[in-house]
Amino acid sequence: DSMTKLKEEERELQESLAKLKKTLAEKQAELLESQKSLKETIAVKEAAEAYLLKIKPGCDFITENYDKREKHRAAESKALEKATELLKGTPAYQAAESQAELESLGSCRDICEKAGRSHAKCKA
Repeated sequence: DSMTKLKEEERELQESLAKLKKTLAEKQAELLESQKSLKETIAVKEAAEAYLLKIKPGCDFITENYDKREKHRAAESKALEKATELLKGTPAYQAAESQAELESLGSCRDICEKAGRSHAKCKA
């Protein structure tokens, strides 16, 4: 009986050992896959960090000169508004505007030129 019991115990231990070896092999494969994934992730991270270092001077320039650039934009906008105002005051612009307005009257043009724009015929 004790020999049978020992044989049964040995068989159970062999089965347990086989399961543990299988589990160990699976876990080692998972570990290798995780290490490979970690290397890839580190490479991506390092590439991103290198890119950020490469573009940092441009970003620093923008942040350091933001106020100056904002003032220049404001001055440029003011200058453009002044240029628009000056152009609108020229005889050539006014003549072009007048001509465009007359052309927009379409078939009423002759009536409006003769009787005035407030005339009832033009408002009909």
